[in-house]
Amino acid sequence: MYWEFREELQRRWMPGLLVVLLCALSVHAQLKVGDETKLSMNGELGAGYAGSFGDQTLQSTHDVFFTGLANLSGYYYNPKFLNFNVQPFYNRTQDNSTFQSVLSDSGMDASVNFFSGSHFPGSVSYGKAWQNGSQYQIAGQPGLSANGSSQSFAVSWNAFLPNLPTLTATYSDNSVSETILGETGTTSNSARFLNLYSTYNVHGFELNGYFNHQNFNATFPAFIGGNDLESTSSGNSYGLTVSHPLPLSGSFQIGANRYTYTSNDNVSLSNDGTSDTALASVSLNPTRKLTVTGTVRYYDNLLTFAQPGTLPPGTGPIAPIDTGVSGFTVNSFASYNLGKGLILLGYVNRQEQHFAGTEYDSNQWGATLTYNYARPLFGLLYFSFGTVNTTGNGNQGGLGFVGNLGIKKKFNGWDLNADISYAQNVQSSLALYTTSNYNYGGYVRKRFGDNTYWTASYREVQTGLTQQTGYHNRSETALTTLNRRRIGFSGSYSQSNGTSILTSSGQLIPTPIPSIILVNQVVYNGVAYGAGFNVAPIRKMVITANWFRVQNQTQSNLTTSNSAIFSNNDSDRIYAQLQYNVRKLILRSTYWRINQLVSSSGLPRTTENTYSFSISRWFNFF
Repeated sequence: MYWEFREELQRRWMPGLLVVLLCALSVHAQLKVGDETKLSMNGELGAGYAGSFGDQTLQSTHDVFFTGLANLSGYYYNPKFLNFNVQPFYNRTQDNSTFQSVLSDSGMDASVNFFSGSHFPGSVSYGKAWQNGSQYQIAGQPGLSANGSSQSFAVSWNAFLPNLPTLTATYSDNSVSETILGETGTTSNSARFLNLYSTYNVHGFELNGYFNHQNFNATFPAFIGGNDLESTSSGNSYGLTVSHPLPLSGSFQIGANRYTYTSNDNVSLSNDGTSDTALASVSLNPTRKLTVTGTVRYYDNLLTFAQPGTLPPGTGPIAPIDTGVSGFTVNSFASYNLGKGLILLGYVNRQEQHFAGTEYDSNQWGATLTYNYARPLFGLLYFSFGTVNTTGNGNQGGLGFVGNLGIKKKFNGWDLNADISYAQNVQSSLALYTTSNYNYGGYVRKRFGDNTYWTASYREVQTGLTQQTGYHNRSETALTTLNRRRIGFSGSYSQSNGTSILTSSGQLIPTPIPSIILVNQVVYNGVAYGAGFNVAPIRKMVITANWFRVQNQTQSNLTTSNSAIFSNNDSDRIYAQLQYNVRKLILRSTYWRINQLVSSSGLPRTTENTYSFSISRWFNFF
């Protein structure tokens, strides 16, 4: 698979890269006769040898390859009139590249900015890349090794005319396609956005209007959705908000928006509808110490109301939230600065919702005392704590608690930073439910002598629905490093489990939203751990080696046969690199080993080994 990928890159990109470099060299001569175009260019050119072998290959393969990177930038007439930047790269081995790839990447990034500083500035950007050794993530945790390609295009234009409404228009088209090692078929997603945004200030009123259109198309890997799950969705949203200052250092805002959407997959789900939301809010500062705010929000479809607080922007479940959830919320909040770092917070909230033919309501009120001062209490403490009471006909309610505690301390060469937060029976998007969560962790750093440093960190997070036992998401991460002069060691561990949803942008995202609202959910459980080593034996030489192990299990029920898919996935990776810089010469040697199994695919465990040696030189062309 890897060598077929490399042959395609060489056929498509090597001639183009050489053309770019030759054109750049010819422009260098032209710079002597004119000054309308100013250019600068540097880059790296080289060649190398690579080999590959594995259990899926009958014999080892060998190849001589070229590698290169160019940075071409400049402007025409004036930097504010038109400036540009072009970065082609070919067979680049980048351990910490933008694309999370540890093998060779090829592609190009380009951008143009025009009319900067004028009333009509704009920009255009384009990117295309092929990546080896990327990762298909599962619910935010390290995932499976894959080979993929990505493409992005974006254009933006602005109109800033005096005494007239502003206008900003942007369009973007992004796509990603990946082939997971040990899996059948490909997984891909594409997204297109058109955004219009305008502001206008008249007689102290600030007006903001917008229109957004989005299209998503996603296919999911077979170990989650079988061989047939594909989702398409689109939506339009538009709205207007008006704000104005008030006496007592206050302000008010009113606004309304509408969201129309359609979503379907090729299994059994199809949904479309319209969601309207209206809101009004007021904020006052009667004194320097007192702040009071209040918000009223009405919605006739919980999709738009819930998404900003539960899912990343620009995504949505491939089966939208049930259109029958409507209602309103009233939130009031006040804070008073008691002095000496103490702040008293109080709030009262109410929700009324209509769902599945039943009316639900929820009332919640509480208070919190916060201490956050430049000098910690007793030299080390920051804290806040409070109680919350929830009543209503939709949930069990009862007395809840919120609290946060932080510790910062330095003593005898130790640097300690730890915190913990806890919330029980706090309000959620649905009057029918409340949520509980905790989050704790810390960081410690110790210096031994003049050249040895040790650090360690740990974090655990859990979120769940109070009324639904076992419906939660939990994750924990740990990391430690030890560095002494030119030698360093590192170790990491992470694990997560819970319930996730498939989104219209092709992501698998942990969510505490109850199953009665969302379908197409995947139960997951995974662990990842690894270790790393780096050493600089001589000046300008760096050797790094990393080992990583990922094990996860997924259970989904998303196929046309309506049968559950169970998959045990295992990925074991080793990556090592040596780099030595001698003047402008760069010597690199790499080794990559991947051993991966996706049990639901029915394919045997796949092992691939790849190694390479290359020499390149850095040039300042002009």
